[in-house]
Amino acid sequence: MSQEVIEVRSPSNLNVIGTVKRMHKDEVRGEIEEAYKGFEIISKMPLYKRTAILRKVSEILEREQERLAKLLVMEAGKPIRDSRVEVLRASRLFRQAAEEVGMVLEGKNYRVDAYEYPPGNENRIVVSTREPIGVVSAILPFNFPINSFAHKVAPALAVGNSVVVKPSINTPLAAIEMKKILVEAGLPDSAVRVVTGYSSEIGDEIITHPLVGLITLTGSTQTGLKIASKAVSLGKRIIMELGGSDPIIILEDANIERASSIAVRARFEYAGQNCNAGKRIIVREEIYDKFVKAFNDKARALKVGDPLDETTDVGPVINKESVENLNSVLADAKAKGGKVEILNKGPESGSFFPLTMVTNPSLDMLVLKSEVFGPIVPIVSVKSDEEAIRIANSTEYGLQSAIFTNDVNRALKLSRELKFGAVIINDSTRLRWDSLAFGGFKKSGIGREGVRETMLEMTENKLIAITLL
Repeated sequence: MSQEVIEVRSPSNLNVIGTVKRMHKDEVRGEIEEAYKGFEIISKMPLYKRTAILRKVSEILEREQERLAKLLVMEAGKPIRDSRVEVLRASRLFRQAAEEVGMVLEGKNYRVDAYEYPPGNENRIVVSTREPIGVVSAILPFNFPINSFAHKVAPALAVGNSVVVKPSINTPLAAIEMKKILVEAGLPDSAVRVVTGYSSEIGDEIITHPLVGLITLTGSTQTGLKIASKAVSLGKRIIMELGGSDPIIILEDANIERASSIAVRARFEYAGQNCNAGKRIIVREEIYDKFVKAFNDKARALKVGDPLDETTDVGPVINKESVENLNSVLADAKAKGGKVEILNKGPESGSFFPLTMVTNPSLDMLVLKSEVFGPIVPIVSVKSDEEAIRIANSTEYGLQSAIFTNDVNRALKLSRELKFGAVIINDSTRLRWDSLAFGGFKKSGIGREGVRETMLEMTENKLIAITLL
């Protein structure tokens, strides 16, 4: 294989399913310069034309849902039913961007005659407008290659920016297909460019290039903070959706059947590789044994296997490196006194990892203090609500959290103590409304994603003052 080509392998069986170009800095530099030409075109395009393109993209995604879902299965190892949902969400995102951009860009008229200073305000009209920033660098994760593309690209195009997309090296084919769909819908080819290659070789260029005005990234906290530091030092805007270790708190009055069903799905959906997966489960000791048994039974009932199979619930993790990292987490738990139990093994081939439960975990274990991106779940017993809150808040992450209880007043009181971007009462940490603000406290993010919030982040607010003569 030429060093100028990168093989894309399916995590299900490790077979090669495609190749992409291994770009280098000079090529990426050229793509950014081309994207700036696209910015000069799309920023001058009437809004009705941009929204027409976005609506057309939405239509094409619906038409191509099955083909794109199967690509996600092959490339990302995502079960086919979940893959269809991802494509449908992306379609809705492009439509929502088209519907909401007019409200975001409508501007304001300020009554400056309410202020004595500066003198003469009674003879002034002051309005504000929102203008696009320019070229946006969008760095995508492997776990939502189509939906993350939509979350970053649709709002950017809606307000008149162009975008350079850097997909994960594990899932670049989906981004390439999305680019083709955008062009089919009528977008100028230069307005969205896709760069492929190893981040160590090309990442710096899409962050530091002077034509790039904003960097939006979904990825690990470690990577995101390094990029944020460099970007801010150069005066660039950033939107960072970073790691999470979302807790699920089960109080003693909770409906165990419902809570365990939701918790199993929250932890093991897409083999636990979601930023807002329920990665830590904290249970009051009064119901701990009953909850663990219910959780255990439901996890064992899941079907782990071929993601193309319509009946599969859980597929593989993304690659062998992930398998090695997860094995390290379990080794750490065993060495520190945790009880490790395999609940559901699945196939031996590919990059499958068994659904695993850790009981008797301690706060010094990786399984409780780090972000575990895979199907490992620690379940902690606590004696009080205060202890539950202390453990929930004990990590550097603060993305989302959940509380299960029949006492809404109690849940609302506890929600004040939880340091997270969202507290979901009696439902999954996986809940996300694409049009609402999404992001976290502490090291889980900088800024917020959400169709309208992203458009605001991706525009500059300009005041225009007119003194009447």
